[in-house]
Amino acid sequence: MTVDDTGGSPCLSDALAEFVDGKSPNYAANLERVVGTWIDWCADRGVHTLDDVEVKTMARYADHLTRRVRAGQADADDGIAASSAWTYYSQISAFLSWATKWEYIPENPADKGRAKDQLPPKPSGNDADRQFWQPEQRQALLTYLDDRAREAVDETGLDAVEPVRDRAIAAVLAYTGVRGAEVLADRHDPRRTGITWSDVDLEAGTITVLGKNQEIEPTPLPEQASRPLARLRTLLSPPDDDWPVFPSRHTPTLYEVIEAAGYDRPDADPWTFVLDNGIELPSLTTSGVRSLLKRWSRDADIPGLDVEDGEYLTLHGARRGVGEKLYRERGAAAAQRTLRHADPSTTSQMYSHIEASELAEDNTDIFDEE
Repeated sequence: MTVDDTGGSPCLSDALAEFVDGKSPNYAANLERVVGTWIDWCADRGVHTLDDVEVKTMARYADHLTRRVRAGQADADDGIAASSAWTYYSQISAFLSWATKWEYIPENPADKGRAKDQLPPKPSGNDADRQFWQPEQRQALLTYLDDRAREAVDETGLDAVEPVRDRAIAAVLAYTGVRGAEVLADRHDPRRTGITWSDVDLEAGTITVLGKNQEIEPTPLPEQASRPLARLRTLLSPPDDDWPVFPSRHTPTLYEVIEAAGYDRPDADPWTFVLDNGIELPSLTTSGVRSLLKRWSRDADIPGLDVEDGEYLTLHGARRGVGEKLYRERGAAAAQRTLRHADPSTTSQMYSHIEASELAEDNTDIFDEE
């Protein structure tokens, strides 16, 4: 093991390698991510060995976590939950407790009250309480919208735009992990006007979005979402690729764009008038789709939702549901790539409840062998 220049204290990265040695693969991988990120944070502050870690180091780190929690409260995709902050800190503390056990350091600085005092208030719940679209909920919603779209096509043919559009919206949310504001218009952000057909490559299986970091990013478009989009494009037959993928059918909004284009309010159907006159269509907004989700949640009989109490499938719950499925089936790296988290620890912290559940199963098996 590498030690400092005085030959006394192990460097943090070597101590971590020894700490995880012999642990179950899932547990070891989790510790390497969490403690490894903390080690990088320490290195930026000149803390490289176990002896360098002081109570003040851990107090500053706890304050760093608290600031990330505040960021998370301001934006669902930025920062972390309070439960994640406590989980993160506890794993660092476990690492330092191990170091005291083997007498690499005399005491655990993370256990000191003046360090823990800088942590956010400990929550009674955890991230598992935040909504994730569960597989059975995802299927119930998509089945309902698919049946609705099929019936509309059978009955009205080319007039079935709205049900086919709704099915495509739900499929994109349910299977891609995009943020709502990345594919829909946001009235509060002039840069976010909704994706157009030029942003969708059905053959390559990608959607190009303006990411949260304000950079243009490709995101995967699985077949479960590309098929409904292809059907929508066929039905819409947009005149050019600048058309919105998810056009608004809101009647007052259509009248607004008609009048903004210099026309008098027509007696005819505004949707038909817009199409016949080549007027630029507006995209559905995030608030508009939230309203649709509330209606769909009531009508689709979604399992596990108390619609009488106002519960509904949320926009961000769709994104979390994609991440949860990928995290369980393919691991943290696959979830991080799809959700486009810049910091891997964000993904790990968001789904820490899954790791805790898996560890409980592993630990049960271990003690059953006694």
